[in-house]
Amino acid sequence: MGRGWRWRRRRQDWLTRDLDNTEFMLRLTRWLASRWTRHDFDVGSILLDYTRRLNEAGRHDEALAALDEAIAIGRRHVHAKPVRYAPNLAAALLMKGHLLAELGHLDEAMSSAEGAVDIYRTLVPGDQLRFEPILFAALTSLGFWRHQRGEFAAALGPFEEASVLARRLPPARLADQAMALNNLGAVLQEVGRTSDALPPLEEAVAIRRRLLAEDRARFEPDLIASLRNLEQALSGLGRYVEAVHVVDELAALNRSSSPANDAEPGPA
Repeated sequence: MGRGWRWRRRRQDWLTRDLDNTEFMLRLTRWLASRWTRHDFDVGSILLDYTRRLNEAGRHDEALAALDEAIAIGRRHVHAKPVRYAPNLAAALLMKGHLLAELGHLDEAMSSAEGAVDIYRTLVPGDQLRFEPILFAALTSLGFWRHQRGEFAAALGPFEEASVLARRLPPARLADQAMALNNLGAVLQEVGRTSDALPPLEEAVAIRRRLLAEDRARFEPDLIASLRNLEQALSGLGRYVEAVHVVDELAALNRSSSPANDAEPGPA
């Protein structure tokens, strides 16, 4: 048996111990909450952590049940104590959305994400630094899932809002800003607004060219995706000379790229 087997065994042992500890804390906190309702908040917080560990262990049905319990606790208290309960409720809804999407239940995932987005919008004015990046992530996920369903017009709203928020992300998250601009440009193009799509696509390409110089292996697939979107937009506007220059850049990149970079144009 090689190192890979030993590593997997150690990881499984760690997950089992971690789950056992979390389950003990959950039982204890539920017992406290049955006597003093102020501990409902603690139960909800532990359930979020428990969900992450269940998901890592591949126990998805149990993870969904834990999230449903956390959501029920949040909804029971959020109107009386919004500052205390709204962040956990929004986090549980967004986590549920991601888990449902992984399991292929996009309709339910979008519904859950929409609930999270609504709550995060109310939280941002009170703590912009903490909640605006999470709102950005929630909107991006919602846009992707709508796009996956072919609901391009419905995806446009979340991507537009995310692109505004992306400009206020810290400099370390420049790649996320490029992603947001690329997403917006791609969907604008898909709904027939090619002229409007061009500026965000050009900006996304400019950012991704800079990022490529820092880490080619990481950012080359992103640049290729944005260049393909840009080439489509330029061709759609009849700007063929500029489109040919983009095609030449793509050809140069593709000569040194792996087959994994053959993604279709679109959000990325």
